[in-house]
Amino acid sequence: MRFPLAHWALLCCLLLSCGVRADLRLATLEYPPYCSQYLPQGGSIVELTTRAFASQGYKVQVDFMPWARVRAALHSGHYQGALALWPREVVEENLRASRPLFYSELGFFVRADSPVRFNNLAELKGRKVGVVRGYGYPASVLHSGFSAEEAVDDISNLRKLEARRFDLVLLERVVGQYLIAKDEHLRGKLQWQSPALERIPLLAGFTAPQPGQPDWAHVYERGLKTLLASGEYMRILERQNTPPR
Repeated sequence: MRFPLAHWALLCCLLLSCGVRADLRLATLEYPPYCSQYLPQGGSIVELTTRAFASQGYKVQVDFMPWARVRAALHSGHYQGALALWPREVVEENLRASRPLFYSELGFFVRADSPVRFNNLAELKGRKVGVVRGYGYPASVLHSGFSAEEAVDDISNLRKLEARRFDLVLLERVVGQYLIAKDEHLRGKLQWQSPALERIPLLAGFTAPQPGQPDWAHVYERGLKTLLASGEYMRILERQNTPPR
């Protein structure tokens, strides 16, 4: 069978790309704008991570999956770590934490036409609050008295909030604002309700070093320092974390 020259060139590129093996694999979830397979370079934390390892001469493969599968993948032996984690999740999975990559504000989203006013969390007793199954929410928030109902992801919770199946949704501010801005049906109907309940660092977590492998947590730290020194670290965050209009 004869192929045009351009087709042969494309085929060669595909074969070469298939032969390029990653040095390590990390698992993550859809958590835009920090991590998303639909964003350029995978979102801010994925781009930070791939660039940090590249600066040290390593290629990383980042696989996207539902959050419950991320946690299961860490026990499979095929992954060396995960993105983007809260401190409780790092402890629960017995991982080695990176430096904080970004500080997120955890709080509530409400319907714009019916905000929920309260002075302390105890006043939310009996309210239905959407949460995501398996997230490492701070115990002080999760067990404060409201009725937590689980879903598989954040966008499902926001849609249930708009449909009046929930009174509030517990979610990180930048993530919620991003998801609402991208969804025409939700835009203008849901909003963040100040103040934030917690300010939580987002981390990368790595499994313990295996025989014959580098200490990936240590390599990552060196790479992040390289990005900070060059100014690339802040440029990535500023470019990627700006909400869509």
